[in-house]
Amino acid sequence: MTPVKEIELQQLGHLRNISQKITQHLQRKVNDYLTTVTPLLAPRKVLGQYMQSAFNDKVPGDDKNFTTLEELYKQISRDTFALNSKLSTPLPSIANKPMVHPWEYLYTITDVQSQISISSPVRWVLNYSSAYNLSRLLEDRVKGEHARPEEVKEFLIYALTMWMLMDKSPGLQDLLRDLRFHVTFEKSAESGELPYVVLNADVPSFRPQDEVIKTVVQMSGHPVFEELIDVDALAGVTDPFQAEILNLAQA
Repeated sequence: MTPVKEIELQQLGHLRNISQKITQHLQRKVNDYLTTVTPLLAPRKVLGQYMQSAFNDKVPGDDKNFTTLEELYKQISRDTFALNSKLSTPLPSIANKPMVHPWEYLYTITDVQSQISISSPVRWVLNYSSAYNLSRLLEDRVKGEHARPEEVKEFLIYALTMWMLMDKSPGLQDLLRDLRFHVTFEKSAESGELPYVVLNADVPSFRPQDEVIKTVVQMSGHPVFEELIDVDALAGVTDPFQAEILNLAQA
């Protein structure tokens, strides 16, 4: 859960400038690392014969993987998106083009007419490149609109495939953690039981009190807000590698 920290409104501009500088740096790091590990994220590693591909060799466990994906897909598409959509095999090919976008959630403030979409400056959803994503989903929810069934279908298949692959790749999770981006699996109230792969930077962030958010939203005319990086807490950020070595030395 995001911590709440009270600030003065006049501090906001300075804190946003610092947050943006740090976020841009972290975003570049994330993208650079993803470029390097892209071969490890090939969707065929879990879907095998159940995805259209130029390769025909058998992938161990693909039968079980597809069954799991199909069951979750049916449940989520029905319960969350009111779609009775079925999957036919082989699934359309998924391009191995991983992308990240900020983790977002909807937030309600009294006297604000619509829900506010809050994004994180230090957390990113990892998925395969698609026209529809969590950000678009939240935007549709705020506007009371519905995505086209084919967009929802692709969105769910991509997210479930990435989740399954990452869940079965503890070594890759360890590698990303050592690069200071630890992996978690998160769910959003707006998409039910759909698991997202989230990359978390070891940098603290916070949400200011409601009055500050309300003022920003009213001034901008847009129901969106980005959390701020907790500059005061940066000195307390630890180095996991250093801590691990020190523990071994003291054992």
